[in-house]
Amino acid sequence: MDPIKPRGRPPKAGSKGAFTKDIRLLMYGFGDEPNPATDSINVMEELVTDYITEMCHKASDVAKDRKVTVDDFKFILRNDSKKLARVEELLHMEQEIKKARQNFDVKDIDE
Repeated sequence: MDPIKPRGRPPKAGSKGAFTKDIRLLMYGFGDEPNPATDSINVMEELVTDYITEMCHKASDVAKDRKVTVDDFKFILRNDSKKLARVEELLHMEQEIKKARQNFDVKDIDE
């Protein structure tokens, strides 16, 4: 019988475990048990890292010789209505937070 070989690519230096805590909490939030298996977390982390890397490469290809912008990511997601809607929602919420911070005066707290 052949020895079991680990699947996937070897971990990159410095990136191992970057999202472990967040992924564990997300998995629990979406119905997994409170302490999911470490292998499951590692697979999910690899998938997330690969997806982010792939999206950044695609955005860079769209941008060509200029800086990558949010519009480049929106262009990539134009055929995925759910993800594009989520991006729009997050951008809108960012603007709302900026407005709320502008209206908030720190001096009022000190008094």
